[in-house]
Amino acid sequence: MKAQSIPAAALAALALALAAPAAAPVQARAEPQEEELSTLIDRNLRAGGSWFTPAERAVIERKCGYAPGEWDGFEANLSRGIFTCRDGRVVDDPEVRAVLRAAAPRIEARVEAVMKRADVAAAIARVAEVAAAEALAGVESRRR
Repeated sequence: MKAQSIPAAALAALALALAAPAAAPVQARAEPQEEELSTLIDRNLRAGGSWFTPAERAVIERKCGYAPGEWDGFEANLSRGIFTCRDGRVVDDPEVRAVLRAAAPRIEARVEAVMKRADVAAAIARVAEVAAAEALAGVESRRR
């Protein structure tokens, strides 16, 4: 998987897990499960520490103008292999691309491992179950 597709894969998995009908009352019932799932995934992804090695973090901090140690090495805005700093500055040069290529296998492995955890799978199933029940209830209410 390419570096730019890692966040997309994680977001896609989370989006699928959190999919629910748009009606406000329905969302209100699903929110506790969605929040639990989001917290569980985030906690497990962060448990491994920064996505980046100290040397890689130093490159990103320098390119983005962050003070050393200011960036947690976890919050990253990547789109199509391009890193965007918190202030909107786009950093796309050979050095940053090399950092992203080096980090990609670690990020991908962690995302895959977290998504395969039994507790995460169970939380996804709970969200899907609630969403399916609420969707069916919505269909039934429209039939009346």
